[in-house]
Amino acid sequence: MNFLCKAQTYLNSVATTINSLSNIAMSDELKDNVDAQYKIIRMAMEWEQATAEFITVMELDAELPNAVRISKQKFVNINERLIKHSEKIQLQGYRFDELISTLKLENETLKKETHFL
Repeated sequence: MNFLCKAQTYLNSVATTINSLSNIAMSDELKDNVDAQYKIIRMAMEWEQATAEFITVMELDAELPNAVRISKQKFVNINERLIKHSEKIQLQGYRFDELISTLKLENETLKKETHFL
């Protein structure tokens, strides 16, 4: 398997992993554990950021523009779900405003980047 195939597999896998993390954060089992939800959402964001760095360093946006576009679109969708979930938590009196702002800014960036691919 060549590098580009492996890189595409990585992008698919990391999108699946981030989606799984978001599903864990929003699971019924953690509804009473806001601290764990916050940590998991932060972890998902860190995976996204690490993937963005990998894409840039390896110039995957030039080599695999469709795979990069699809991954970034998946990240936008995941982040939208996490934003809605975080806003619900914030309505319960928890301070998630910084997290929500970061997710919204990340989505704006992802949308702009996707537009140029």
